[in-house]
Amino acid sequence: MSYLEGIETIQKYTSGSSVEPVLEFIRNVNHDEAGFSQALDEIGGINRYPDTLLGLLSFMSFILGQKKRVNDLYEQALDRYEKLNQETAKRRPTEEEAKIKKTLTDFILKVEKVFEIQDLTDESLVKELNRFVSEANLYGITENEVKNLKLATKTIALIESHLDKHRENYYQYKKLRSIFERLIRISDYILADAKR
Repeated sequence: MSYLEGIETIQKYTSGSSVEPVLEFIRNVNHDEAGFSQALDEIGGINRYPDTLLGLLSFMSFILGQKKRVNDLYEQALDRYEKLNQETAKRRPTEEEAKIKKTLTDFILKVEKVFEIQDLTDESLVKELNRFVSEANLYGITENEVKNLKLATKTIALIESHLDKHRENYYQYKKLRSIFERLIRISDYILADAKR
């Protein structure tokens, strides 16, 4: 999808309609993963968020990418939880099985809460993008002009708190990713042990 088609998708968004078509476009916007990760990991995080439309879309694309990676692990964790449940359906779980099931449950609920915050934040950002694109009167704009389009000062002020939430989500995803990887590995050992 071109940037112009993406802007059209943003313009078509109306309050109460699904943000999914807009997020689908944003997911495909190129972003510098290493650059954003480094900027966020430096003490104090990002001092200034992107002030161009393309910069904002890239930042959102980066965060959506982080969410997808954690979502894949979340799906695997749900799968391991289900397998542990099947394994212990007809017998009393061992101490290890009970412990890992409880830990999986705790972190599954924790990540669902982060996903919920991101979904609300994404919706708010899409509303602001829609407002900016509608007010900017972009009729006849070229693909190249889109790449250098500056955000309105008002838009920057309105989206800053949402981008702060995205930054917090990034740290949560980073932490949860390594926890889920470990929990999945432990679950696999316990499941393999149960099958012996």
